[in-house]
Amino acid sequence: MPANAPLIEVLEVGAKRLGVHLLPPAPQIPLDQLHDISQHGHVGPPIHNLDQSLGSYLKEKGTTDFGIELVLAFRVNVRWAVATKPEMSPREILALPAINLDYQQYTLYLPESATPLPLDQAITLRRGEALEAQRDGKYGKGE
Repeated sequence: MPANAPLIEVLEVGAKRLGVHLLPPAPQIPLDQLHDISQHGHVGPPIHNLDQSLGSYLKEKGTTDFGIELVLAFRVNVRWAVATKPEMSPREILALPAINLDYQQYTLYLPESATPLPLDQAITLRRGEALEAQRDGKYGKGE
């Protein structure tokens, strides 16, 4: 890749070569993360400045190996979040900072289902899954 390519492009190209899609999809900033990997195989912390050029990063860090962390990203309506564990209750999902919906005002549903998910019963989340939250617990009548 050219030295002036931003690190976000490194992440995108790497994902494409692996045959995976970053989440959330472009043009949103991915929740999936890029890490540098040292010569001894140590995985560094996530790289947060993905606008930085590849050349300047390589000059600063000296690493030439990168890894992609595919997170357990899912969405509720149009809000994307990363699950804190593989199984979460609707109460926990709605409370995630990226979702931030009051469980007393919203009910969570599986897509195309009119059956509310029990508030405190954990569900298994899948990467890329879409859930629906409806205001006042009435499917199709909320936001």
